[in-house]
Amino acid sequence: MIYYIKNEADGGYVYPNRRKIAQSAKGALNKICMKYLTTIEGYLKSVEKIVSMKYKIPIVLSDTVSFFPTCCMKSYDVIFINFFAIEEIIYLENEIIFIFDETHQLKVNFKTKNYQRLVQTIFMILNYKKSLE
Repeated sequence: MIYYIKNEADGGYVYPNRRKIAQSAKGALNKICMKYLTTIEGYLKSVEKIVSMKYKIPIVLSDTVSFFPTCCMKSYDVIFINFFAIEEIIYLENEIIFIFDETHQLKVNFKTKNYQRLVQTIFMILNYKKSLE
C-alpha cells in the first residue's frame, strides 16, 4: 500500500519504499490515477460538480486508495497522503503527525479543522460512488 507521494530533488517518490515513478509528485499521482482509468484533471473536473470545494480536493480512487494534498497541488512542497494508509493521527496546534506504521510517520502543517473537512469530503465522494452502483 502506498503511504504518500512527495517531491524530491530528482522526481516524485512513492513511500514507504521510496520508489521514483515520475518527474514530480503530481505526475506520480497521475500515473496512479491512470490505473483507475482517470486523470487528475478529469477527476477534479467531475468532483468539483459534486462537492463544494475548489481547492485541496481529495482524489478518491477506491475504498482503499484516496489521496489528499497537503497544500496546492502545483506546489513543489505538496505531499499526497493516502487517507486509508493512516493508522494513527496526532493533532498538534497547527500541525498533524500521520503515523503509517512503526517506522513511517509524517509531520505536516495542517490544521485539524481543515483535515476534518477533508475527511468528510472523502466519505461524501465514497458515498456518491457507491450510490452509482
